[in-house]
Amino acid sequence: MLTKIVYASQTGAKLDSHVHTGGGTDDTAILQRTLDSAQTGGGLHLIMDGAALVTGLVIHSNTTITCLNKECGFYQADYANQAILINAHPSATEIVDRNITLQGGTYNQNCLHQAHHLPEGVHYTQAERFVVGIAFFGVEHLQIRDFTIRNFRTFAFLITNWRHVTMENIHLELPDYIHGGNQDGIHVQGPGQFLTLRNISGRTGDDFIALNGDEEYNGETSWVHPAASLGPMTDILVENVMVDDAAQIIRVLSRNHRQDRITIRNVSGVYRSFGFYLSAWDYKGKGYQGEFGHIFFENINLKQSRQDYTYTVPFLFRVSGKHRALHLKNIHYYNPSDSRYVLFVEGRSDIPDIGDTPAEVDSLVIDGLHIQDDAEQSPQERPYIQISGHVKNMIVRNSQVLRTAQKNSVAFLAVDGEFGKIDRLALFQLLCRNVQEVVRDPNNAIVEITKQ
Repeated sequence: MLTKIVYASQTGAKLDSHVHTGGGTDDTAILQRTLDSAQTGGGLHLIMDGAALVTGLVIHSNTTITCLNKECGFYQADYANQAILINAHPSATEIVDRNITLQGGTYNQNCLHQAHHLPEGVHYTQAERFVVGIAFFGVEHLQIRDFTIRNFRTFAFLITNWRHVTMENIHLELPDYIHGGNQDGIHVQGPGQFLTLRNISGRTGDDFIALNGDEEYNGETSWVHPAASLGPMTDILVENVMVDDAAQIIRVLSRNHRQDRITIRNVSGVYRSFGFYLSAWDYKGKGYQGEFGHIFFENINLKQSRQDYTYTVPFLFRVSGKHRALHLKNIHYYNPSDSRYVLFVEGRSDIPDIGDTPAEVDSLVIDGLHIQDDAEQSPQERPYIQISGHVKNMIVRNSQVLRTAQKNSVAFLAVDGEFGKIDRLALFQLLCRNVQEVVRDPNNAIVEITKQ
């Protein structure tokens, strides 16, 4: 059976909207009839050769939507209060929808005229669902490429219960930033296997990318949508991420499902509150401790600006929960704008409503950490590396700290707190200039140390 190829202009759709300013005729009904035709025959290839005003559309298996250029796509009508696009059979337990491709164009959610969550009269943690931009629940072989999503109300993308997802050349465009609006970029929950995120750029008001395997607030169900699922995630590649004043960059969250075989590399740009949070996130202290397998970061070069989330101390990396292996390679930290940790291995939680999830790390390797601070009066007062959890085996090698300021009492690495401990620490080829202490260990919590 042959795939039907249909141009939107041939369906009777008016296509008299604009992807930036909206307006025009509501084309939802006629475009939905066209998308529904994918259920018969060999599927559908819908070519958007204009901009359509829509409330929300449902997409079936074996469907491709291609927008001819960035001026083609969709603008969501005021108070639609739903996703611009959602798969036809959303499910937390089954994968029904397969072989879906979105390529090109601009999808504008018109965030200032959408609800944050529904029903609106409850706190968002008690909501039935968030109003997200693009939603997929239970999908396999999903491809999204050369895609701009603009003015998303909460998450730009929400994807749960998935296999084989590729997203490339994605631009997150957020001129209408709402402080505290949960305006994540790509938000992924488990279960899932085989995810590639490549060439992702733009700005968000919350997590730029959230790999939140099992984020929940109410028991064992997700609070973002009735069909959203929770579970383990594995075999994930995130590369070439460029942030433009994003609030937070990448969160990897595990409560009681394993997050494993994750590679994150080539991340640059400007961020505000934090860079990377490997978080057990034990909301309301239910006893979850998180489970992380091997996570690898490489080639990180970021500049921090103003912090605007104050529920935690600022940091580049923060680690909580149980970890088998964490590897940081080629990390660059230049001219800090405030005193934040480069790496904070958590002990007792300092975050309201989050139970203690002290880090337990079997293997921690830092290979190539370059810290340069050219200020005569540096804002840096915290240790660059703070170990308040338990690290069994830790190596720091091929690293340097080049500071101009001589007055601050700054340590390169400090171990303290109730849970702070390193069983075996090895320091190789480490150069420190104007650092008061290379290792600060007031409680003798380092059992064995090797220096070379």
